[in-house]
Amino acid sequence: MTRLLGLWVASAIACSSHTAQVADKPAGGSAPRVVDAAPAATGPLDQDLPRLAARSVELYQAVGRAFAEAGEQCAVATTKLGDLGKQYQDVSVANAKVLHDGRARELKAALAPHDEQLEQAARAIMNSKTLPACAKDPAFTKAFDDLIGAPP
Repeated sequence: MTRLLGLWVASAIACSSHTAQVADKPAGGSAPRVVDAAPAATGPLDQDLPRLAARSVELYQAVGRAFAEAGEQCAVATTKLGDLGKQYQDVSVANAKVLHDGRARELKAALAPHDEQLEQAARAIMNSKTLPACAKDPAFTKAFDDLIGAPP
């Protein structure tokens, strides 16, 4: 189970495959565009891969901190994941858009400079007391899947 969870976290970190869609439909019924929930720094997050990579690092670090705080309290961890889902919705939506557009390699290249930070975040998540304690908790698993993305 630990190995499966490790693969789960590693694959999620590599290409965060969350499929939620949050879009703003322009007038005239044209295709929806992704809306960045963070302040508009340089346009849509899915078009600014270095910024998306940095926000992704922040997300995984935040999950590690949330698990450290929650410990073995699954309800607390679940609530924290839900809160992070709201805070980092822009990351999930942008990742889904990038993957949908067939730009996974570009995203992987943007994440490469952050490999060490992502690895540390993954270790914090994997070594937390939360995953083994809550892995079979349906509400926790759903919140984790909703935030990080279900394993492929």
